[in-house]
Amino acid sequence: MSFPSVLIVAGEPSGDQHASAVVRELRTVFPESKIWGIGGPLMKQEGFEAVFPFEPFNRMGFLEVVSHLPFFLDAKNKLIKMMQRSRPHCLICVDYPGFNMLLMKAANKMGIPVLWYIAPMVWAWKKKRAETLARNAAHIACIFPFEVAYFKPYTKNVSFVGNPLLETNDYKKGKINKSEPVLAIIPGSRKQEVEKMLNPMIQSYKKLKLKFPSLRGIVSRCRTLPDSMFNNVLSETDLELFSGPLHELLYRSDIAMVTSGTATLETALYGIPMVIVYKTSFISYYIYKSLVKISYIGLPNIIAGEKIVPECIQYEANSEKIANRLGEYLNNDTYFTRTVEELESIRKTLGFYKPSVKVAEIAANLINK
Repeated sequence: MSFPSVLIVAGEPSGDQHASAVVRELRTVFPESKIWGIGGPLMKQEGFEAVFPFEPFNRMGFLEVVSHLPFFLDAKNKLIKMMQRSRPHCLICVDYPGFNMLLMKAANKMGIPVLWYIAPMVWAWKKKRAETLARNAAHIACIFPFEVAYFKPYTKNVSFVGNPLLETNDYKKGKINKSEPVLAIIPGSRKQEVEKMLNPMIQSYKKLKLKFPSLRGIVSRCRTLPDSMFNNVLSETDLELFSGPLHELLYRSDIAMVTSGTATLETALYGIPMVIVYKTSFISYYIYKSLVKISYIGLPNIIAGEKIVPECIQYEANSEKIANRLGEYLNNDTYFTRTVEELESIRKTLGFYKPSVKVAEIAANLINK
């Protein structure tokens, strides 16, 4: 088979980043392949053909998704019709379970093999999804070693392929500057996250700056978000806006406040002491609390199995508490050093696989079958 068609669906920036490496590897295995679907600018740089604009898919939170439900249902129906017409040789679902679960079931009914990359967090909530994935996916590619055990009772076609963040860069760290520490402020990659998180983060920085006048703060702006979201707040402070790759900011940083998500793990892999922050609507938080049965929200704490960095969630996501938690790192050298060591141990837990290569190999096997 010389010209396979591969459908990939990645609906948010982190998925775009991780799937772009898979697209690149697939191009090596199948140089003439048609690789298409839902994806962002990084995937397109690798020759991916996007059939929908990317930005409208990047929604989060119960209310936000429900308010845009007609869009998601329309996109799902259109994509299923495209699958029926073109019959791709493989569907790769990259995370994004609310949307991808429906596509996976439709593809399975059509006889299209499904490779799921970055499995849903069945260890945190909706454990029945493990059985649903096992029934509909030809292979489940997990990015945390402990995840495999949750799928093994239902299928043998599951494996740990490594974590995509470990192939992004080598996580060398810049020299720590205790006399003029740099604080990375990472409010998130989605519009709704930044709207909720940026202001309390800025207020935390102001409080911290009063206690540590030499502190420098740098705000990370995801490339998919407009500068206008940041201008009003930043104009009131001495903060710097950084629009480059997150890893370049982390290389320069000593401590961080980070909205819960993939960025917390990337920050951990650099060994940067942080405070994990998260806030959403009352209804979304109530639903989350009723469904999620794990003790922590931040990936570093979940992987470590203990709280190695503080979490300020919902009502605790206020400037006073965030500033106090960050201040402890700057006041206590022993606490700072111990946290760095605990964070660095996470890298060993995640191993040294190159997931894009493994995922491309699994996809090639499914296609060749």
